[in-house]
Amino acid sequence: MRGLTREPSFLLDCVRRFLQPDTPLALPPDLDWARLGALAREHAVAPLVYWTLHGCADALPPAVVEQFHQSFRETARVNLALSAELAKLLTLFAHAGIEVLPLKGPTLAQTLYGNLALRAFADLDLLIRPRDVLPAKKLLESNGYALTSRLHWPAESACFRARESQLSFADASGVSVDVHWRLLPDYVPEAFDEEQVWSGRRAVPLAGVTARTLSRERLLLFLCAHGAKHLWERLGWICDFARLLQVETEIDWPWVFAEASRTGTSRMLAVGLLLATGLLGAAPPPGASADPEARALAKAIRERYLDGAPIPVPALEAARLSLRMFERTSHRLRYVLGSFFGPSEAEYRALRLPPPLYGFYYVFRPLRLAARYARHVTGL
Repeated sequence: MRGLTREPSFLLDCVRRFLQPDTPLALPPDLDWARLGALAREHAVAPLVYWTLHGCADALPPAVVEQFHQSFRETARVNLALSAELAKLLTLFAHAGIEVLPLKGPTLAQTLYGNLALRAFADLDLLIRPRDVLPAKKLLESNGYALTSRLHWPAESACFRARESQLSFADASGVSVDVHWRLLPDYVPEAFDEEQVWSGRRAVPLAGVTARTLSRERLLLFLCAHGAKHLWERLGWICDFARLLQVETEIDWPWVFAEASRTGTSRMLAVGLLLATGLLGAAPPPGASADPEARALAKAIRERYLDGAPIPVPALEAARLSLRMFERTSHRLRYVLGSFFGPSEAEYRALRLPPPLYGFYYVFRPLRLAARYARHVTGL
């Protein structure tokens, strides 16, 4: 695999150059530009690569410059449209008396990059309180959105059994909205007390409205937990974290470290910091530390990236790495129970059971997974 690392390495150099403009950027010979473009899109950093390469366009093939330029313009078009839609939705929710906290997407692009075109995103993520899930569903459906999540049964109670603690919607134009009532699924440990987000928000101006989003410290912990959940498989997530460390100069680090220690997520935080500082040159915060397991995980993720490993991480490899990411036995147990026994939409598609028989899904899922892995091993 090491012979395939030229494009991942150069992609990393481009992102590092964006974050640190004084960093030298050498164009390697015989670079596969098509593969570089595909990697940039897969890792959600194509706008940053264009921004970096635009400064040395004279040394690049004109077709390559045009390809990245077209991709950048398309990202800008999509992001502006999604930002306008988010502003409309925030107004609708406010009129309905439903508090909403936008996650990632436009607010993160505005907060971290100051330019909506510089961060690729494809949908809108909204956090609401559990009590507002059904009113939010009705509000979206009355405004042209249809539920795209697969429920185990057509009943309101089935909405709250969504494994990821979210419901997905889409409108006729293809805009996708994910409504969350938890920042992360319950099989992933909370990085902080989620009830506190509603009293510790900050304002972000966006498309003519004011969006309320996570405070800088909670955003930092959320990005770390989200990255850990997905094993930091996309470079764009590491870049977001590194950019946060770069632009937010007043982070209350004693509170961050204390909260991570209280919630048992210090290792998840340490891995994020090691990746941001080691891969992208972010400055380490005062008081940062990492246990040997966090260092081993950061090394494994770095090597996986440089080897051009597939996204998403294969299921068994993801399970092994995830179990190492958690420092408490209770968190590992929660992950195993939630991942291997907690029913997902795949089970709902394969078997439709009425609410009184819902418990059978906890038997059906491991049986279905075992059959799938057996077919994979035997090649049948």
